[in-house]
Amino acid sequence: MFSQFGAIFIFDFDKNQSKEFVFEHTKFIDIYNDLDNLYLSIKEQIELDNELFETFSFFDQSKYSIENLSKQTSDLFWYQLVGNILLQLSHKQLDKNEMIDLCRQYYQDNLKYLKIIDEFEHEYYSNKVIQWFLKRSFPYKMIKKALQIKDINQLIRLRYFISDLLQSFSNQFHNTIEYEYENFIVYRGMKLSKEQIEEFRKNQGKLLVSNGFLTATQSHSNALNFAKKSIKQTDVIPAILEIECKSKDFHKNILFTDRNKSKDQSNQDDVLFNLHVTFYLDKVELNENIFYIKLRISNEGLNILEKYIEDTRQQIEDLDIELIFAHLMLDMGQWDQSQKYFERLLIDSNNKKQAWRQYSLGQIHRLKGEWIIARQYYDCAYAQMMNPNQMCIKESAQILSDIGELLYIEGKFEEAINFHEQALQIRRKYYSSDHPHIANSLRNIGDIFHKKDRYDEAFVYFQEALTILEKYYKSFHPDIAKCMSSIGYYFREQRNYDKSLESHQRSLTIYEKCYPTDHVSIALTLNDIADSLGRQDKNNEALNVHCRALQMHKKFIQYDHIDMSKYFCTLGHIYSGQGHYDMALESYQQSLAVLKKSFFSGHIDIICLLHNIGVVLNILEKFDDAMIFHRQALTMEEEYYPSFQAKIAQTFIWIGHVLRNQEKYEEALDHYKQALVMQKSYYPLGHVNIAFTLQNIGAILSEQGKYDEALEFYQQATIVLEKHGLHNRCDIAFNLMGFGNILCNQEKLDEAIDYYQRALQIQKDYYDHSDHPNLADTINNIGNLLCRQKKYDEAMKFYKEALRIQEKNYPNGHIKIAITLNNIGHVLMNQTKYDESLDYYQQAYSILVKLGSYYPLDQLQIAFNLSYISDVLHLQKKYQEAVEYQQRALSIREKCLPSTHKQIITSCIKISRSLCSQKKYIDALEFQQRALSIEEKIEPINHTNIVDRLCEIGKNFFDQEKYDEALEFFQQALTIIETSDPFNHGYNATLLNSIGKILKQQQKYDEALTFKNRALKIRETHFPSNHQHIASTLNGISIIFHEQNKYDEALDCT
Repeated sequence: MFSQFGAIFIFDFDKNQSKEFVFEHTKFIDIYNDLDNLYLSIKEQIELDNELFETFSFFDQSKYSIENLSKQTSDLFWYQLVGNILLQLSHKQLDKNEMIDLCRQYYQDNLKYLKIIDEFEHEYYSNKVIQWFLKRSFPYKMIKKALQIKDINQLIRLRYFISDLLQSFSNQFHNTIEYEYENFIVYRGMKLSKEQIEEFRKNQGKLLVSNGFLTATQSHSNALNFAKKSIKQTDVIPAILEIECKSKDFHKNILFTDRNKSKDQSNQDDVLFNLHVTFYLDKVELNENIFYIKLRISNEGLNILEKYIEDTRQQIEDLDIELIFAHLMLDMGQWDQSQKYFERLLIDSNNKKQAWRQYSLGQIHRLKGEWIIARQYYDCAYAQMMNPNQMCIKESAQILSDIGELLYIEGKFEEAINFHEQALQIRRKYYSSDHPHIANSLRNIGDIFHKKDRYDEAFVYFQEALTILEKYYKSFHPDIAKCMSSIGYYFREQRNYDKSLESHQRSLTIYEKCYPTDHVSIALTLNDIADSLGRQDKNNEALNVHCRALQMHKKFIQYDHIDMSKYFCTLGHIYSGQGHYDMALESYQQSLAVLKKSFFSGHIDIICLLHNIGVVLNILEKFDDAMIFHRQALTMEEEYYPSFQAKIAQTFIWIGHVLRNQEKYEEALDHYKQALVMQKSYYPLGHVNIAFTLQNIGAILSEQGKYDEALEFYQQATIVLEKHGLHNRCDIAFNLMGFGNILCNQEKLDEAIDYYQRALQIQKDYYDHSDHPNLADTINNIGNLLCRQKKYDEAMKFYKEALRIQEKNYPNGHIKIAITLNNIGHVLMNQTKYDESLDYYQQAYSILVKLGSYYPLDQLQIAFNLSYISDVLHLQKKYQEAVEYQQRALSIREKCLPSTHKQIITSCIKISRSLCSQKKYIDALEFQQRALSIEEKIEPINHTNIVDRLCEIGKNFFDQEKYDEALEFFQQALTIIETSDPFNHGYNATLLNSIGKILKQQQKYDEALTFKNRALKIRETHFPSNHQHIASTLNGISIIFHEQNKYDEALDCT
């Protein structure tokens, strides 16, 4: 807190708290209850800051000779160029008037300074510039601030004074003083923070520039006094700049204001250094608690600047210094300043210069997301270059390329590729084959192929481009970073997330070397890194990187800038990976809102967001809403991107997922098969996505009980994965799990476990045997299979291992930990260890409550947990407590789910069960009838679930000895089973037996025997002769004969 403040002043409005108030901070000055004293103190602090605090920029010159500097954005270039730029501008009375108007506006409420400005207007002449500058009045303050924040437009309006100051360095009158020695040293006392001292130490042996006109004194004692000056701030350290000067450095570098002035101990300004002066930082030494920073003037900065200019002109030939400076600002991310500067340049320029200025304004508006204006400037620039009087065919390729990039952003890919191919054709004609312009055209074309899901073709372009760029630049350059980003996207779509992350990290390294720390390209690359980390299931790390990127980006773009959609989208991916689906949905909707403000309604990025929203809605079981979004996206794809068959195929798959979750298996299967046809046509040589579609078809067939067909599709998927899916071995592991699921559905549990074990080993190898959270998921699944085999001790070992991994990865808790705790609870419940089981369920409940229940999916997990607790309480015969917990679960489900959801049915059934156990049959009947009513709305009339509900109600009436009502419900159930599922022999026999039991209670013995015998016949036909149900049926028949006094017949049945 307060890190952005230079000093802290506190004003006591009550005028009675000053003595009691305690505030400790290194930047704290004092507490005031008088405004005049406060104003005076602030004024003194500002003057002290001006004298004691300076800022510097460092430059590592060690590799500049072998690096291409064309896109580097060092402050060294800015401060070396800005003086030349200002000297090229006009210096007339009108310019003086412009400066005075600006100053009056700036100090409009300060009568003292307005009076000084009036004095300046009437008395200032160029030969008085030093005198006025050293007064530290309004010109000094405004110029110093503008230089520190690199406000070129402010400096241009102050140019009348600054030009005079710069010209003074060439004025021989000030620099003809004879010196006793060829070399001498000047000093500047100052205050530095610990961080600044460390920065100087770290940059020993490197170059630096002062971010303004640096003043110094020839008197060491004077500088020492300033360094030791007592101030209230405690977070700064005294330091002295010790600058070695040589007589050959004087010209245009050093200005001696008044040699005798060094005797005046109130200042350090008898020596003034020009803006462009570069210093070599020799060393930093501590001497008697004073840090001495030893510098000397270096000409190396000029050599570096000349190379920067030369390298920039290799990109665009014949650029003048004004344009080079303007592009430097643009590269630094100073879009608004650069725009104003170009607009000023545009007013007065010849046709060729005007074309480049218009082109540059097009670049700025493109970066700002103002594409219509950008295209207008591009078109004007192109028209200028195509003017028959000065045809610039070679240069026009740059504009064609940028128009192509603009069209790419707008989602107009066919037009974009035409412009890029035109640009490439021109560049191949005018440039050597290894020129970076050719590489950039290749990358642009590759990006379009990537958008079309033609990844292999895209990668060929990316590799060719990268080869050219690395050969040309030899080391770091933003063009290489852009190409690495494209390659990172390629690897992401190949599901090779390690290489994707590696590519984006290399981009980041380059951008951080070439650009300022808060540059837009750095922020966007951090966002890409966050996305890659999220896809590796490193969601917490991804979230931290994403927050850093977003905070950085918000510094220089508006909330509704198009780039914000990327951040919201990535955040949605991360939240989804964390299981926070409602938060993911909110982020996707924010992203979509930004896109809709900038793009036409059918833009491909809007389509992508519609799908993202649909996917989350499907997970949240809002199937109808999900289907609306996917179908809306499909309509757009078919209208605007009909050739993008791979994307349309993916849309069919997402629709298939929704239908599958709705248990509309035939419709889902149809969509998957249509997608498969499209994918095979689009990828004739095969693609990993084909394997995923084959898996989806296999999963549906398995759920339909068509296990042989399902296995066949998984076998096909295996072949595709072995050829195209080697980048991500986890895809092969997932495929093995698919085999395991089919075998599990076939009750071949040992074989299923074997497949899961093989999958687990692949995952362990892929994750280098680390405790990756995905391992816990697979281990949990093996535990579930063992639990089904009633191998509870073995299952427990797997669940405990999964829990260990999860607790290591999620120290602050996670929904997955709660699920694993519940699994352990299930095992203990099955082992009749009810107290221990309840303890684990309660632990899971505590975690879920701690994580929060603000979103429906989180609340639903809590509902599951409450239901599990209810189950244990029911088994412990604590029926009323069981009802209470289950009613809490039901209340949550009613709030979060549609009124006809199956989970509501489950709660109603369990509540009725516990109520029946308390003989509260009337209350139970209410819940049973509600469950039946919902089943009848969501299931076909002949569905087995309806039969179950009818039987439950029938049993309720039976227990109440209401046999007629009971008989009616069981007969309804029997009619449905006999009609819809006649081969369900077990269920048929059970219903016949139950009806016989009711008839017996009604003493309708002959009818009872008829139903009992029908049940017996089915069981003897379809069950083994020693099956217990056959024995129980015979026993029931024997009892009826006995009650009819037919003892021989009764004896025959025993």
